[in-house]
Order: sequence, then structure tokens, then C-alpha cells
Amino acid sequence: MPPVLPLPVVTTFAEVEQGHAVQGLRSGRVELRMVPALGGRIIGLRSLDSEREWCWHRPDEKWLWPSQPGDGFGDSCQAGLDECVPTVAACEVKGRALPDHGEVWFQAWDLDPEALTANILQATVDLPVSPLRFTRTIRADGFGAFRFDYALENLGTESEPFLWSLHPLTTLEPGDRLELPAEVQSLRLDGGIGAFIRRGDIWAYPEPFPGIRLDECVVPGMPAGCVKGFAGPLRTGQAALLNDRTGDRLSLRWDAVEVPYLGIWINRGHCGFHHVALEPTTGAPDSLAEVRGDWWGQPRLLAPRGTARWSITVEVS
Repeated sequence: MPPVLPLPVVTTFAEVEQGHAVQGLRSGRVELRMVPALGGRIIGLRSLDSEREWCWHRPDEKWLWPSQPGDGFGDSCQAGLDECVPTVAACEVKGRALPDHGEVWFQAWDLDPEALTANILQATVDLPVSPLRFTRTIRADGFGAFRFDYALENLGTESEPFLWSLHPLTTLEPGDRLELPAEVQSLRLDGGIGAFIRRGDIWAYPEPFPGIRLDECVVPGMPAGCVKGFAGPLRTGQAALLNDRTGDRLSLRWDAVEVPYLGIWINRGHCGFHHVALEPTTGAPDSLAEVRGDWWGQPRLLAPRGTARWSITVEVS
């Protein structure tokens, strides 16, 4: 019988990045860095084997700073991975003005010190506009994967619609490509900049036009184009960004019953930036006010005093 190898040790660590307290989670192969005071933003997701950093940030010496309520997301640091809830696009729902990219990315989150002693990053934030409380719990499995468990609690006395989307801006390297389930054969556009981009159009995936390979992160309008589209509803909840030359891979896995759509954002030069985001989401499009079931799908509805839960696994290999 082969020997039973011990599980890799999972540890937490603390450091400071540009004056902001960072709380980290590290296993034998990967490292995750989170800034609770800056919207629970994850600014680091790094392979300790290849040294590839997957979290994108601006190519400036100072790339991390706080935002205030009312700030546009485009004026924020935009670094790494954010959470968008209860909307992505600014809109009005139930007489409430919901801000751009939701209500939690500019808020300070409360980190649970007891969970931290168990090498778990758990943080909670109350939404300032909607009567909702958002909790994210991150655990490392020791083999390169992090499990994100979510809970959204309705603190009010009425049912509340909501839209959640992961918003991970990731770096792009030569040779990177997208790997989506075979069922994804088209995307419905929700925006972008460049030739042929019209909101609501359906593009064939991966090659909507000759020579335009979305799976190779090529979009119309380069070197300054960008595009946002949605796939779904999906039967299989998985997506990856990988590089066949280097062997680096960032994989996302989730339950497609809980999270039936995948947003895809590819930026190839808009604002001088190059990044991509694979965005599992509970609904589409980006505006909660437009998630009605005609073009896209139905919004999730949270009962009074109810709690919605879902999970996603992020793996670096």
C-alpha cells in the first residue's frame, strides 16, 4: 500500500500593501491576498510554483486606493477581484438608486477574527442602500483551490430581487486562451466598444467574425476594443483561463442551478488596459432592473428574513 501523504499546510498571514492591511491565505502551492477595508477586494491570487499573478492591477506605482459611496467604478483602482451585488450596472429598483457595480466594493468589510484562527477568511458587510447583508467565506483546500461560500441575508420585511456577479479582473499573457463548456456556442452582448458591437446582438462563440477569436481574447476594435457578453443559462458551471505554453491555469467551478449564467469581459486596450474577467452570475444582463425573463432570465428573489447561499471554487494550477 502506498504511503498516505499529509495534506499541505494551510496558513494565514498579514501584511501591508500601499498602506492598506492585507489578510492572506496560503497553501503549499497558491496564495490569496485580500484587503477587507477595500470592499473585501482580492488583490492577489498567485501560483507559488510558476510565480504567475492572476489578479490584474493598473500598471502604476500606486495602484491601490479607497473609494467612496457615489464614486464610479471606472474611477476606482479596479484591482483584482470584486463582488457585485445586488446589481452590476447602476439602475433604479423599488425606488432605490443602486450604484455602479453594486453596493459592497467600496465598503469596508468586517473580518471574523474567530474564523481567522481556523485559517478561514470570513467577512461580512451590510449594504448601504438595500436591506441586505452579504457574507463571503474563503477556505483553501491545500491543493491549489479556494472555495468561496456566499450568504446573502434579507434584513427587510419584503421580498428583494438581487443579482450577484463575481468580478475578477485577471491578467493576460501571450498564449492565454479561454476554455468554456462545449454547450457555449453563442454570447448575448451587453456592451463594449468597437466595430460591430451592438447591445443585444447574439454572437457565435468562439469566432463571431472571421479572425475574431474570443477564446483567444481577440475582440473587434483592437487595439482599443472591449466587449461584454453572457452565456447561459448553463447546464455546466465551469470556465477557465489557461496557457498551453506555460501550463498555467485558472479554473472556476460552480453549481449552474444556483448560478446559471457566465459573463465574459474582454478588454484589449480600452483605457490602455488589457485584462479579462470570467464572471459567474445569478442573472443577466448587468442591470438588475433589466433582468425580467424576456431576453435574459429571471432575477433571484430573496424572501423576507430569508438567506440565499451559493458557492464557487477558484483553482490555480
